[in-house]
Amino acid sequence: MTFEGYDIELTEAAESDIDDTYEYIAEVLGNPDAASALADELEIQIEKICKRPETGKLVENEFLRRNVWRFLVKSYIAYYIIDTENGKIVILRFVYSGRDQEKIVREL
Repeated sequence: MTFEGYDIELTEAAESDIDDTYEYIAEVLGNPDAASALADELEIQIEKICKRPETGKLVENEFLRRNVWRFLVKSYIAYYIIDTENGKIVILRFVYSGRDQEKIVREL
């Protein structure tokens, strides 16, 4: 997927997170409109990040070996890195904010 500025790349984990989230909201909760609205908002936020990658918040954690950023989409957090050398944003994970973020960050 390409937007103005940086290209976007999703890791397998991020793709799975997004698919699982959409399916959960649409099918388990029975609210396909909310699932679509979340997907639309995610796309809007990704486009903003591609234009200005450092508008996200830098994640501060002693376990990280690289700079990881995050942005919010409703009640979800997208973790990403900025790959300036290849001109892309890599979305690492997309997780519900109520989950144990410390554990998730340790696994990035």
